[in-house]
Amino acid sequence: MRPHLKPLVKHLLDSRAISLHGAEPADTLHAPSRPYPNGWFCVAFSDELRAGSLTTRRLAGAEVVLYRTAKGVLRAVRPQCPHLGAHLGVGGSVEGENIVCPFHRFAFDPSGTCVRTGYDQQPPKASLTQYPVCEANGSVYVWSHALGMPPQWDVPLFPMDDRQPFSHRTFDIAGHPQDVIENAFDWGHLPALHGLEEVDIGGLPVTGEPISTVTATARNTMMRGFHQSYTLTVIGLATIAARTVLPAGAGNLYVMLHATPTGPGRMQVRFGTKLELNGFPGVPDWLGRPAVTPLARLLSEVLQRVGSVDTGADLLMWHHQEHVARPRLAKGDGPIGRYRQWAQQFYTEPTGDLVPPRPERSEASRSEE
Repeated sequence: MRPHLKPLVKHLLDSRAISLHGAEPADTLHAPSRPYPNGWFCVAFSDELRAGSLTTRRLAGAEVVLYRTAKGVLRAVRPQCPHLGAHLGVGGSVEGENIVCPFHRFAFDPSGTCVRTGYDQQPPKASLTQYPVCEANGSVYVWSHALGMPPQWDVPLFPMDDRQPFSHRTFDIAGHPQDVIENAFDWGHLPALHGLEEVDIGGLPVTGEPISTVTATARNTMMRGFHQSYTLTVIGLATIAARTVLPAGAGNLYVMLHATPTGPGRMQVRFGTKLELNGFPGVPDWLGRPAVTPLARLLSEVLQRVGSVDTGADLLMWHHQEHVARPRLAKGDGPIGRYRQWAQQFYTEPTGDLVPPRPERSEASRSEE
């Protein structure tokens, strides 16, 4: 990251909010014009929702109550109880396999059906409104679609150990998920904003496919002077998942960047880091294994703090960025135009954000779009 940005990023990370003299968030100066995209959006990391717990999260201008039953069944429901409209996330509870309304203690089973009242009377024919929910890669996703259509694709699974949680933080900022995910294809900002060197990067979105892959090698990534090769998996307009395979089969480093729309021109950005170690070189499994997981968790927290500094620079940009629908692209920007065409599939109606296609060229010239 460039030195002149460090004081601003430090302020952001210390306060978890962005408040800069003389600069307003983008949504207060420019009326949000783009709709919410469709797709799977992360509303929590898995360790935030333990068995028997519930929480309320915002998604696309509405609220969702998430809960996990005693047996671990995960559900996402509309907050209002169908009885008299009480908010299930305000004083509600999970009792065994049921979620219980705080107002009249009506209980609903995992199918959403009312199975009990609070006064020993026959329950009415009432059900909760449930939303599609899935758990993948240590993250909890809820499906959102402008027309209420069911899920049309699945979140890909990575070969990670779900027993070890991510070290993570969440930021509420102005912005739109499309601009966050654009980072995977905005190759020019890597040296300009983050100071990366010897960047070798490639990968293009495939029309009609909800998942894209970018491979990269660069120096000065998480640590100065460190040369790192990694694979980015772009999941809709919601997630950039980075995986680095450590040398000599030592393990994997996963970095998750989730962007979730919460309201017009607002989003939550979740940033998580997890280091998985297979063992210690030269140390027998029976001796090294008991220390591997605690050490990996400790190092994950350290890497999370280190990585947050670079991510903080991006947060500053997104929070104050005005979206340019027809950008004046330059050589070295990366395939931003192709990315924006690809992004149109996640909207019910076109956003007017298309960049005219260019003539087909060789792979070598494409890398410099």
